[in-house]
Amino acid sequence: MNANPWLTARRRGGVGGLMMLAVCGLIGSGMRPATAALLSYEPFDYTVGSNVLGQTGGGGWVGAWRAHAGGAVPAGSFVTGTGSLVGPAGLPTQGNHAIVSGEFGTTQPARDYAEVAGAAGSRLYYSYIGQRLGTPVVAANEYPRGANAGLFDTTHPTRPERVGVGNSSNAATNVWSIIPEGSGNNRVGSTEPFSNLAWQVLRIDFVGDSSTPDNAYLFINPDPAVEPDISAAAAQSIGAFDFTNTDFLRAFVGNTSGSSPYAVLIMDEIRLGTDYAAMSSTQVVPEPAFGLAIAGLGVAGLVYRRLRSKASD
Repeated sequence: MNANPWLTARRRGGVGGLMMLAVCGLIGSGMRPATAALLSYEPFDYTVGSNVLGQTGGGGWVGAWRAHAGGAVPAGSFVTGTGSLVGPAGLPTQGNHAIVSGEFGTTQPARDYAEVAGAAGSRLYYSYIGQRLGTPVVAANEYPRGANAGLFDTTHPTRPERVGVGNSSNAATNVWSIIPEGSGNNRVGSTEPFSNLAWQVLRIDFVGDSSTPDNAYLFINPDPAVEPDISAAAAQSIGAFDFTNTDFLRAFVGNTSGSSPYAVLIMDEIRLGTDYAAMSSTQVVPEPAFGLAIAGLGVAGLVYRRLRSKASD
């Protein structure tokens, strides 16, 4: 018969053993704030010229930057650039920025975060400052090779990528776009050139569970202090795709393909949050339940110290 770990901890270590078990449980649970505003933040505050792969900066992430399981990050393809990229007035920035290049092969860096289930009636906001760079071609779309950053569901049975922002390979026009399920066939373009430095904010309104399509609205350079109305969206995807249960972010920057030169995407100030105000925050806020649990452990620790003190008198 399996022993009860709480009873075992109590017998072996008293209150101290229980405290340690509780701490381990909280850390290992990967608790995701249910009511917090800013969930994850990446300002790329790393040494200029250093590789971003393996870095653990920012807040609210689960682990370091890694190569996407279905791709790679060739050496020199994901590095730290000098200074923060410039967003709209009032948008706080920190650190430096990332340069993601397809020069040495298609590059797909990823970073995990605790799952956002997307309960009906809730929202997820996702933003970053970005710009498409590289060698242009003479065509309706001067940058035909894809570059974007999307949100994924690890466990999705058919299409893990739920939604991305940037542009797809062989898109008809060079514009900032919503890319549901990572497919160019689903792309919804704005009128803002992708080669313009811009702060994009994607608002996702969850309608139901994974069987119910959700709504997404893309805003380009909105006022950070005033949440835009959906009527101001530069592009939107309404009732066509499911965006629930995402748990990691992945950038895609394509290599040279035929007559299409490799892509370069610079990006900065990645944020995920539950409200628009979080898109201007730099402080990841812990879940209230987590904070209360930590406070409870603090009280338990104080009681434990007093009991030990009395025992030694």
